[in-house]
Amino acid sequence: MDIAWAVAGGAIGFGAGMALRGTVFRLSVASGEPERTDCARCVTPISGRAHLRIRCTHCRGWFGVPLLLELVTAAVLALLLWRFAGHADAAAFAFVGALGVALAAIDIAVQRLPDRLTLLLYPGLIALFGLATVVNGHPENFLRALLGGVALGGGYLVLAIASRGQLGGGDVKLAGGLGIALGWLGWPTLLTGAALGFVLMAVVSLVLLIARRITLQHAISFGPFMLGGALLAVLVSS
Repeated sequence: MDIAWAVAGGAIGFGAGMALRGTVFRLSVASGEPERTDCARCVTPISGRAHLRIRCTHCRGWFGVPLLLELVTAAVLALLLWRFAGHADAAAFAFVGALGVALAAIDIAVQRLPDRLTLLLYPGLIALFGLATVVNGHPENFLRALLGGVALGGGYLVLAIASRGQLGGGDVKLAGGLGIALGWLGWPTLLTGAALGFVLMAVVSLVLLIARRITLQHAISFGPFMLGGALLAVLVSS
């Protein structure tokens, strides 16, 4: 049964990645710049339902690396639906998983976590976890999720102020959304997910430094590590 849920998650994730490709392409711009409205290859305006397009209608060029976003989203949702097979909170974790892949892709490309996606986590997760609460009858989980969002978001806000720009506003907003998801599973999961983000970044940064791919002055996007740490914590939670 769990394998069937994983296969379903992969199929849903592939479709979600395809649906998000246009959004990722449009939002992959530097902070303060307007969204992309033209094809990067032939400068043809992206008309119609741009958020659902995956290729330029004129030159047929892909918006981004072909199939990468779809395959990564499929893998993430396959893991999450395998983890939460048949549970009422599966939809909430699939939601944050799909948006998380899109956010990671944008952050890697332009070191930016756009409000359009980070802020969408809050109403989406509150609604989906609220529905799960009605189904499973455990309001304490919902309350803990809300407190988790406040705690992790507040913690990152303090770090952002103390670091004087090393952590950005996008990281703080993402932390609040991840805190809701991690808090739903319990305080140990929240603490583990938060810690793993820093551990993953430290390990990867050290490897890149040794390989001389970056210097100590190089800025690395933290969003993907936050999301990766949260995903690992969710998968190993009991």
